[in-house]
Amino acid sequence: MKIINKKNPLLAGVLSLFLGPFGYIYLGFNFFVAGISISLIIGIVLGILNFPYPGFFNYLQLFIWAYFGYKFAHISNFFSNDKNITEVDVKEYKSMSFAFYLMIHVMMSIVRFYAVVVALFFIVVFFSQGKILLAILTLFFGIVITQWVIESIFGIISVAIMKIFKIDKKYL
Repeated sequence: MKIINKKNPLLAGVLSLFLGPFGYIYLGFNFFVAGISISLIIGIVLGILNFPYPGFFNYLQLFIWAYFGYKFAHISNFFSNDKNITEVDVKEYKSMSFAFYLMIHVMMSIVRFYAVVVALFFIVVFFSQGKILLAILTLFFGIVITQWVIESIFGIISVAIMKIFKIDKKYL
């Protein structure tokens, strides 16, 4: 019978903090492939949309990758401790469908965070340029509008990923 190995959550978090989705290789090949794929999807879509991408965001998003690496190690440990787990459950856990289901949560967290960071970045830029009214309008409306646009676009992408990997109600 296949087993699910225990993972050290702290190690998973640290690897993800320094390596981003590459650190997910510690969690398993399926997590690694799904993480790299999601990272590429985010980069490509934001590039196509031509949304501003502050360089420092690359470093800030590592905290999100680390948080989820830590959480996914806990999920692995939960399954490894379950005495009633079947071979079907192990196969499902190690599937690309399950990995992509979890990575959709990572993707949505990163893009929500991205929307806030970009809006705050523009608020600082507007204040520094003396455009106080524009900065205040961005503070009250820009964050919400940016988040709505980004989440709508990536929500559609999430649905497409769920359709491709046949992720249905069993995970929801």
